[in-house]
Parts: sequence; C-alpha cells; structure tokens
Amino acid sequence: MRSFKISHVRQLVIIALLALLVFLTLVPILFMLVSSLKSNAQILGNFWGLPAPARWGNYGEAFHSIWRYIVNTIAYAVVGSVLVMALSSVSGYLFAKKTFPGKDFLFMLMLAMMMVPGILTLIPSYVLYENMGLTNTPWAIIIACAAGGQIFGTFLCRTFMAGLPSELFEAARIDGATERRVFLQVVLPLSVPILATLFIMQSVGVYNDYIWPLLTIRDSNLQVIAVGLTIFTKQFGITDLGTRFAAYTIASLPLLAIFSFGMKYYIQGMTQGALKL
Repeated sequence: MRSFKISHVRQLVIIALLALLVFLTLVPILFMLVSSLKSNAQILGNFWGLPAPARWGNYGEAFHSIWRYIVNTIAYAVVGSVLVMALSSVSGYLFAKKTFPGKDFLFMLMLAMMMVPGILTLIPSYVLYENMGLTNTPWAIIIACAAGGQIFGTFLCRTFMAGLPSELFEAARIDGATERRVFLQVVLPLSVPILATLFIMQSVGVYNDYIWPLLTIRDSNLQVIAVGLTIFTKQFGITDLGTRFAAYTIASLPLLAIFSFGMKYYIQGMTQGALKL
C-alpha cells in the first residue's frame, strides 16, 4: 500500500513538471496572440493585461504588408525542398543499394561536409553567387537550399533505403522492370515517409532562414518572410508592436499547416529508419 502511494506521488510530480514545461512553452505563444490585438499604448502601459478594446485591424494591416513575403517564401521552400528530395532520393538509393568503386569513401566525404559550420562558408558562397549573377534573384535561395540540404538528405535517404528489402528490387528486375522503373515504382513509394520528413525539415529551414536572404536579396519584392517581419517601423522610427505581433501570428500559419498535414509521415520517417545508423 505504501509503495502504491509513493508511485502515485511520483506520477503526480512528473505530471506537474510536464504541465509546467508545457505552460512555459505556451506562454510566449499566448503573449504573441494577446499582444497582436493591442496598440503600442496598451502593450507598453499594461504589459500583461488583456486588449481593451481588441484591435482586429492589426491583422488586416499585417497581412497587407507581408503577404508577398509569405508567397515568396512558400515558393522558394517548395521548389528548393522538391529539388532536395529528388537529388537525395537518387543519391541515397545509389549509396544504399548499389556498389561502385569508392562508395564508402565518397559517403564519408559527404558526412564530413556536414561538420563544417555554415557561417564559415557564408562569405565564399556570397562571392560565388555574386560572380555567377545569381544574387538578388530567386535562384540564390533555391539553389542554396538544394545544395545545402542535399548532404543531410542523402544521409537520411541512404540510411532509410538501406533497410528496404533487396528482394523486392530483385523480384521487380526478374519481372522485366528497368532500373528506372524499379526506382520510380518501388523505391519512391516505399520511401514516402522519409521523403515527407525531408520535405518538412527543408521547408522549415528555408522558411526560418534570415542571414542568407538578407545578404543576397536586395529587391523587396523578392524578399522572404523572416526579413519581411522587420519592416513594421512607422515615422520617426516608431515600431508598431501590435501589427508586428499580428504579422508573427500570420507568418506561423504555413508552418502549422505543414506539420498538421505532414506529421503522420514525419513521425513514420523518423521512426522507420531516419535515426537508425
């Protein structure tokens, strides 16, 4: 009886700690939502108070200011992530199921490139893109996404595809399927979870990127949402905080949509081989 009470108390303590962690995680989100309905005077004068009255017009003003940045970022994220999926699936399949000279050495070189911090290659990459005439164009974001994400994508796809039964591929070849057909009709359908995982991770990376777009994009019509969220400054340098918080809320909706529709495949990809070495 005593041991039962002790275990019950431990469970209550664990539940209380988890509830506290959830609350601390949600506090910034709740603060953002409440502040998005306030004016500067309400935020600065009554920091923790509820909006009185609620300024729903902040959302209309924020959407009018950032909709182009959201569309640009979604387009860059989708195109770049699809390129990463296409390249990573091919290279991952080759490293997982094919044999060629130097395969392990090349794979180790790719893994070694993951150890290089991106900040070390920032200036050389900018000089390269500038000399190629790609700065201030959408290709500066798309190509950087495809090139930078392919290494980790290849690692994920190779690890996942190595666990697929080779007998399926051999049976397809015996039935007369070409290598292209085996890849398109056998490998890709079986790899949907890991490809969805890769798409979500790359999309979130592009959506949250700030330094590279700030460095390479000068045209406001081509800029991304992470940079666009810094524009809410009125005359004399006064920032409209309520409108900015409303813009933060609107900008988070595409990411929520991605996770809502892709969480099932994301979890499958992470549990069915993405983290298995």
